[in-house]
Parts: sequence; C-alpha cells; structure tokens
Amino acid sequence: MSKNAFLCFILCCFLNACILNDTEKDPSEKVKILQKKSSENQDSTYIYLQLASKIIALNPVKDSLKAENDYLLGKFFRAKGDIDSAAYYHHKATDLVKDSIKYYREVDYFFDTWNTYIDEGKYGDCISTANILKGKLKDNDYGNLATLYYMYENTYKASKDYEKALEYNRLQVKTLEKIEGADAYVRSALIPRAQYNYNKGDIKKSYKILDSLISLEDKLNLNTLYNIYNEYGIHRFYDKNYKGALESYLKGLESLKKMPDGDFKNNELVGTYTNISGAYLEMEKYRLASFYLDSASRFDLNKIRSSHQRNILKQKFEFASLTNKDFSEVYNYLDSVYSYQEGKYLDKYSGELVALKKANEKEKQILAEKKDLEIKSLKRIFILFGVIILVIVISVFVYNQRTHRFEKLNIQMQQRLLRSQMNPHFTFNTLYAIQNEIKESPEEASNYLLKFSRLLRLILENSTQNYVQLNEELEALKKYIELQKLRFPNKFDFEIELQDIEEDDLIFIPPMLMQPMIENSIEHGFAGIDYRGKIKLSLSMQKDFIACIVEDNGKGLSGKKSNEIKKSTSTLLINNYLKKTTKKGIEIQDKKSIGTESGVVIKFKFPYKLTEND
Repeated sequence: MSKNAFLCFILCCFLNACILNDTEKDPSEKVKILQKKSSENQDSTYIYLQLASKIIALNPVKDSLKAENDYLLGKFFRAKGDIDSAAYYHHKATDLVKDSIKYYREVDYFFDTWNTYIDEGKYGDCISTANILKGKLKDNDYGNLATLYYMYENTYKASKDYEKALEYNRLQVKTLEKIEGADAYVRSALIPRAQYNYNKGDIKKSYKILDSLISLEDKLNLNTLYNIYNEYGIHRFYDKNYKGALESYLKGLESLKKMPDGDFKNNELVGTYTNISGAYLEMEKYRLASFYLDSASRFDLNKIRSSHQRNILKQKFEFASLTNKDFSEVYNYLDSVYSYQEGKYLDKYSGELVALKKANEKEKQILAEKKDLEIKSLKRIFILFGVIILVIVISVFVYNQRTHRFEKLNIQMQQRLLRSQMNPHFTFNTLYAIQNEIKESPEEASNYLLKFSRLLRLILENSTQNYVQLNEELEALKKYIELQKLRFPNKFDFEIELQDIEEDDLIFIPPMLMQPMIENSIEHGFAGIDYRGKIKLSLSMQKDFIACIVEDNGKGLSGKKSNEIKKSTSTLLINNYLKKTTKKGIEIQDKKSIGTESGVVIKFKFPYKLTEND
C-alpha cells in the first residue's frame, strides 16, 4: 500500500472518531452532512462517502439515503474511469428503489446504471435495467417515459438492431410531443431517425427528415444544429458527395465552436476535424486534410473516446499512403495510443478489488447485526469499530505483501505478451508492401490498407481484454495471414481445422496466443525453401481446455533444439502464461524425428470460457 493510501486510512479513522462521537446529531443528519461535504470537496469525496456508509451500516436509516450514498459512490468511480465499480454501486442504488418512482433523482439511478453498462458493452444488462425502470413508471409520467425509451433506443442502436431502435425512437418522440415546451427535445430526437432510415436503405426518407429539421434552423439550439449538420455530412460522404459533406461538416463546426468548453465539446471537435480531413482526402486536397488531421491529433488522449483514436490512426495511414509520405508520424501517434492503452490497462487493476469490497460489505453487515446484541454505548461502538479498522489496515498490508505484487507482475507479463504479438518488423514490412502496391494497383492497395487498419484495430481492442470471442480471434488471424500473403505471394497456403467446435460458437479465449507460432512458420520455417509451404491450424475442444496444433511443412528446426526455439521473447512469455493457467507449456517437435516429411509441429492447450463473466 502506498504512503498516500495509508494517510487516507489514518484520516478516515480520525474523521470517523469525530463523527461517531458526535452524539447530538441524528444518524440520518450525519449521513446528509457527509454526502453534502463529498460534493463540496472533490479530494475527499471517497472518504466522506465511506464514512457515511459506515454510519448507514450501524444505524437504521431510510432506503433513500442508502440509495443516494451508493449512487454518489458510483459517480465517484465513474469520474475516476473505474466503470466496473461504478456499475456495481449504481446497481445497488437501483435495488433500493421500491415500488414506483417517487422522485426524479431515482430515475437518475437507473439511467446512470444503464449508462455504465453501455460503456461496458453489456447490452443484456442495459435492457434488464430499462425493464425494471419500466415496471416502476406510471402511464402519464411522460418525462421519465421519454428517458426510458431513449435508453431502449440507444441500447438497440449500439447493438446495431436499427429496426428496434427506430421503434423506440418513434415512442420517444410520441411521448415528448405530449409534454408542453419540449419541442427542442422532439427535434433532437428526430435526428437519429434519419440515420436508422439510411441504414435500412430508405435514403430518400432519411434526407427528408433532415431537410424538415433544417427548415426550422432559427428555432434550433446549438447542439441540435450541430447534430443535424454532422448527420448531413455523414450522409453526403457515404453518397460520395464529398464537397456537400465538407460544407455540412464546416457548418456543424461553426455551431460546435459556440458551445461551452468541456469533454463533450472536445470529443465532438475531434470527430468533426477527422471527418473534415476525410472529405479533403477524398477531394485530393492533401494540405487541408493534413491541417485538420493535425488539429484532431493535438487533443489529449485521456479526454477523447477510443473510437476517435482509432479513426485518427486509420486516417493517418490513409493520408501517408495516398501522399507517399514517411510513416514516422503514423508510428509516433501509434506509440502515443499504445502508451495511453497501457495506462488504462494498468489503471483497471490498480483500483479497489471486488473481493475486498465484498468483504468490507460483509464486515459492515456483521457490525450492524452485532450492534443490537453487544454494543451498549457509543463508546463501545467506537472502540469496536476502531479495532476492525485496525484489522482491515493490517490485513490490507499483509494482502498486498503476499498477493498484490504477484498479481501486478502477472498483469505486466500478460501485457508484454499481448504487445509483443504485433511484431514491429511485420508492421513496417506490411506498410512497405502496401506502399509498393499503391504504384501498381491503387484499388488493391486500398483494400489491403483497410484490412491492415482492421487488424490493427482488433489488436488495440484485444490488448485490454483478458478474453475475446473465438470468431474475433480467428478473424484477426485470417487478416494477419492475408497481409503476410501480400508480402509473400504464392509462398504458402493456410488452413484452419475445427474439431467439436464451430467458429461462431460463443466461446471466449485468451487473445493472440496462436499468431506468434504461425509467424515462426512463415518467417523461419519457409525461409529459403523452393516449394510451396503449408500451415495447418487445428483446434479441438477438450474437457477443461482447447487443444491447439500448429503444423507446417517448412525446413524444420534445422539443428536447433525445441528449448532454443522456446527462448524467443513472445514464445517464452506464452509458455510461462500457459504453465500458470494449464500447468503445461508448449511442445515443439521436428517432424523428421517422427517421419520422413520435414516441418515442425507445435502443440499447446489454453483455457476458455463460455461467457465473458465466468
């Protein structure tokens, strides 16, 4: 535990003693005071809310106070970027809302719970949260019903079910029309309807919606104006009307710049600058494209969404390819994204552990039960609670010494493993091959560039996940093979064989364990051979693990021992990881030792899960 964390515990104990010794105040009043102080002093928010939680555990208070405290804890963790903890506390707040909704604040509990699940991509939990809220709303509660339909709409939109999204958009608009003075909200809600119709192929109707809205330009607020022009720009860009798209983007930018400063504005500026750059690229106005792309790149990565980071990176690749520019600027931005992802990945594991939170909740419950039986005075409560705090402090120290250090090392090891998969030589050679292809076949080069961007996006996304879906991992492998075939045309064939398993089965596996084995076959096994190579990847389901075999017909180990092969960086990391998870490492065998055919057979097993939450 760090020195700062220890000082927080000491401060917490001191404040706890002061508050619990204050016998003149009612417990509910103490909780309200602490909640108010938590919003006034951001540096001590967590301490005040934790103290309020302890008072709630020791005293009978209303559910509304408990729910508010959990909700504020959720907001605290969300602001810190700990989405898992935010979802945990927001969900606790919704559990305390009984029967029907009595206050607008209670709707905030459900909305923020839904919002955290959306960020995590847990669309099933989003629908479940909305369904619970639906059962607590009255038929004439139009304002909250509109919020409910917004939740349904955007859940289905995120899962790309545009038919369902359009259905709930209509319900939302119909409900808003029943509220006096809600005209601005109605117009804003109509904008995504244009997008749904466009995605369905009803382009004429989509433009008709946008035209009807822009005819009311004088009555629209800045946010609605920006959204309409932005949607216009996207429509026209997809229709290859790049000049019209540019005009719409620039009009949207005018409205956006007039909005108050903040994270929302910054994110929308990044998206708009990237869109403008894309339009200029298509119009072959490279100087202006570079100007707006540079403007988008200057924003702090910590303040912009990952989707914007990917779009900027993709556009930098396209710009460099189209203009035959040096790729060094692309690499610099890629390094920045990697550094940002690494920081986010470590932050995810440096917060409060779920097991410790559950243990703390159990301790509070035990304290509350013991109060009526054992504690006879406030003095004894303070002594008992002080002892428990001391035990927790000591336990945390011991826990950190024995387990937390190992967990951090394990996380760092996994990170190094994931980051080692995208070989820098492969990246450079692929970009060089694409650049050469541009001169001979620009259309084919563009196709390969898109495949490379997709592969890179998959690598960036998977680098923060412990497990990914089987079909996503196989898709990344296929794209990797396609790009290798660009470098080595007619050099080798690749085959995937699945036994007792289907590619689209809902199975989750550790990412990027197979790619380094296949890369060894291509880079080393086929080096110098005068015949067509072949790689076969076989996956079979076993009781607790998935067995993987990578077989090639290359030149074999060429005098090397399998132990020497295992000393390569990525293979060594994978071998260590597999030993920790399956108790068995990688087996490497030269085919000549078991027959006359040359080549190498690599065998290993890796764990799998049937759901993301196992």
